[in-house]
Amino acid sequence: MLSTGWLIAQSSTESEGFSLPILAAAAAAGLAWLAAALVLAVMRRVPHLEAAQATQELPAELPAVANLLCNDFELGSEAVPATLLDLAARKVVTLEEIQPGRTICRVRRPSVEGLTEFERRVLAAIVTKAIDGVVPADALTTGPEDASRGWQRDYRKEVIAESKSRGLTYDRWPAGIVGFVGLGALVVFGLLWTAGAVGGETTGDEGVRTIVAGGIAVVSMLAIAGVAGRWGRSLAQLPTDEGERAAAVCLGLQRHLHENENFDEVPPAAVVMWGRHLAYATALGAAQTCVAALPMGAEDDHHAWSRFRGQWRKVRVRYPRALPPGWGKHPAFASFLAVFWGAAAGAALYGLRLVANADPTPDPTFTQEQLDWIGRAALIACIPFVALLAWALYLLIEAVPDLWRSREVTGEIVRARRRRQVFQQSDEDNPKYWYYLAIDDGSDNALPAFRVRSVLYSSCNQGDTVTAVVTPSLGYVRELTAARG
Repeated sequence: MLSTGWLIAQSSTESEGFSLPILAAAAAAGLAWLAAALVLAVMRRVPHLEAAQATQELPAELPAVANLLCNDFELGSEAVPATLLDLAARKVVTLEEIQPGRTICRVRRPSVEGLTEFERRVLAAIVTKAIDGVVPADALTTGPEDASRGWQRDYRKEVIAESKSRGLTYDRWPAGIVGFVGLGALVVFGLLWTAGAVGGETTGDEGVRTIVAGGIAVVSMLAIAGVAGRWGRSLAQLPTDEGERAAAVCLGLQRHLHENENFDEVPPAAVVMWGRHLAYATALGAAQTCVAALPMGAEDDHHAWSRFRGQWRKVRVRYPRALPPGWGKHPAFASFLAVFWGAAAGAALYGLRLVANADPTPDPTFTQEQLDWIGRAALIACIPFVALLAWALYLLIEAVPDLWRSREVTGEIVRARRRRQVFQQSDEDNPKYWYYLAIDDGSDNALPAFRVRSVLYSSCNQGDTVTAVVTPSLGYVRELTAARG
């Protein structure tokens, strides 16, 4: 009763703008939910597991499940070709090399008895494409991009279901956790709506506080919704106690395959000689030629194996676009953008604040209620410009020192990729791209790929060892040369 009366009193006396106390509550709720999400992320992080003694003994788990256990409990792209090779090793299908670099797959009266759901899916994809029981390896795709994405996701779900049925893993982000995080976005939205319905003072210091509180609330609401959406789509797993023991065994096999066997140049047809060891080598990242030759599993853009400095390491690659601000841009151009957009944001904020703090005396053109809503809209419109001003200041701080700073990075190009530009002045027949090189120098397992000019991208290939002269903050590549020695 008291809270309802307070809301009615507030709405009847101060209808212009937003209620600062309620906005502050919305900002506090958003920050609290983000903090709770951070705590959940830390509590449910993937554990670091030590490998058991290196061994050539094959584990009880199928190659695809072994891939899941050794890939931070997320299924990698090597799992599908590894499943096909395992079917070949078990004589369900036959792989033959008819000439160097050309492999065919033969299927004779396939039987699905004793196969898992994901193995049946792979076998069905082969049978569908086979003519007279034969299909070239180059044709072993899973359809157009959209259809392939759905096929791959269903395959991952089936591998994960097999892992769960064996008591090895469980969902990292179950529905209960996703629902709790998503509820935070609804709570913040409800408080924002209530703040607008109640209204409040927007002049002077109150207006500044209103903008800050509202900005924090809106940004936190969007961040919470983004986290909930990402976790809801994730198929990531966490290990049970049994899963940790199985993962340690698989990691021991992985170490042996990388250190003691040379599967990297072995073609898929060599499964006749190597048997299931080749399937596990493919699943565990030690047989890249097989992955490339069997396009049912494309090379993973975000995970790569690096042998720089003579030891195999698995690295994660990301391709920065918007974050960090200015990544890959020349420091001088980045400084210009920061000044230009900072000035534009400052001018916009000044004008919007004048509108929000305007004399509320009714204008002949507008009613008092309309003027109140114009003031609210001006305050809301301030939020993206505040974010733009913060972006410009951050970019300027990062770009100016890079005008004279640089460092050398020598390492192996583990991924060379191009990404279509989001905002481009070109038609579908002449698209523009951003070009990325991920260079592993052995210092970190997480690599932000450098965005480079097309001429530098064309001057090297994936697998080359190069030396790049880059700026420390923006990652702008000034020079790129083949490494000496």
